[in-house]
Amino acid sequence: SSSSSSIQPSVNGVEWKHNLCALAVDSQTSKPFQYHDMIAVYRLALQRLSAAQQNVTIDDERMDTLLHMMHECVAALEHEWDGHDNRHPPPLPAVVCHMDLQPQNLTFWQNRNDSEKDKDGNVHDSKHCFVASVMDFEEAAYADPRFEVLLICRKVLANLDQAEGLWKSYSSSVKLQTTWDVGPIEPWLRLETVHSLFTLLLQANNLLGGGRNPWETKPDLWGKIDRERMRLVRMGWSFCSVD
Repeated sequence: SSSSSSIQPSVNGVEWKHNLCALAVDSQTSKPFQYHDMIAVYRLALQRLSAAQQNVTIDDERMDTLLHMMHECVAALEHEWDGHDNRHPPPLPAVVCHMDLQPQNLTFWQNRNDSEKDKDGNVHDSKHCFVASVMDFEEAAYADPRFEVLLICRKVLANLDQAEGLWKSYSSSVKLQTTWDVGPIEPWLRLETVHSLFTLLLQANNLLGGGRNPWETKPDLWGKIDRERMRLVRMGWSFCSVD
């Protein structure tokens, strides 16, 4: 999790933190944090990476290629909602969001007295679990509630089917209780995957807080970058299929 103390020089007057979400939240002091505000943070990340790349003494063709790809990613996100009102996601009222709902910030409990039957009629302990507590609110912000659901979809659930199921359930619940439209999950998944890529690239260049975790090698980070990149390819961004 991130610290609130600044540890990197400012970019356009905004201090760099351990974490992109911390930067995003710290930059929003007068209005709720929304989808397009995260894109503005990504532009700052691009500036930071591009400046660092200009200062290297050895050509890094792979990093040049990835930076070009990230420029395309940001441009694609800026046009993600073309055709919608105001070129933004369908509006939802802002709420207080944790902004870092990852497994390490959640504890769960299971009622061992619960049981359920399988298709053959055999009784087993229930597989259902419940959130017992949520920790580490230092990045909490007044924001679009879809950020919260998105992080659960990406960081807590196991696969795309589960993510789509949760998003559909959330959308149906909101629609049933209000007239609000949550909209599709795909633009939000692409937004968060780009977020993950920027975090990994900043880590790979020792530009995010203290740099890489001591137990994580640079090849490990490159592997993660490739996996995130291929997620975007599978979600329709063929320009992310770089050699």
